[in-house]
Amino acid sequence: MIHLGCSGFPVPATRYLKEFRAVEVADTMLGVPGPALIRRWRREAPEGFLFTALAPKEVSADGFKPSAAGQAAWEAFLPVVRDLDARAIIVTSAPEMTASKLHRPAVRAFFESLAQERSLPPLVWEAPASWELRDAEATVKDLAVVVARDPLRHPPIAKGALGCFRLPGPAGFKSRYEDPALEAAAATIRASRCDEMLVALCNVDMYADAKRLRKLLDA
Repeated sequence: MIHLGCSGFPVPATRYLKEFRAVEVADTMLGVPGPALIRRWRREAPEGFLFTALAPKEVSADGFKPSAAGQAAWEAFLPVVRDLDARAIIVTSAPEMTASKLHRPAVRAFFESLAQERSLPPLVWEAPASWELRDAEATVKDLAVVVARDPLRHPPIAKGALGCFRLPGPAGFKSRYEDPALEAAAATIRASRCDEMLVALCNVDMYADAKRLRKLLDA
């Protein structure tokens, strides 16, 4: 099953929730949405709607180096995850973080520490675009962590219970996908062999691009 949506609400939530069946809640990357707002999203979402949530930026700041700010942000984030009944937690990385002997152990230590927390939904990690897929997967090998892929840069997912594709824009956030690029992305997603796939558009034209990608996947 493919769960396609946007990273954040590119149009008013009331409208979005009528048009899509999934969303990657982006508010959580910068702060904690109020309980009333979360209740409204849950109330207005149709049955079967899927929420995921972006982890606070503080947890991956400075190459995943542990900090009091990161711990506080994480603790404030977890109640939101529970209130949303989030299907997954998406952890992103600063673009400048390299696949070095300094950063790779820090990433692994972060995810190892989460193994001690109970009742967490699946964890998805998006490595910086500069990382090779093999390096990202080796960093979290044998941990319960899904490595997010870009369908234009990475091959289809061969197997798994849960997979994730994030589309950041062909040339960064401010770029849009032309038809050939979306067709190639759709082909990669369709060729993947996962029980569930999370697919999130993350670029400035995510709303229009997500609707176009949905048509290609439904064809």
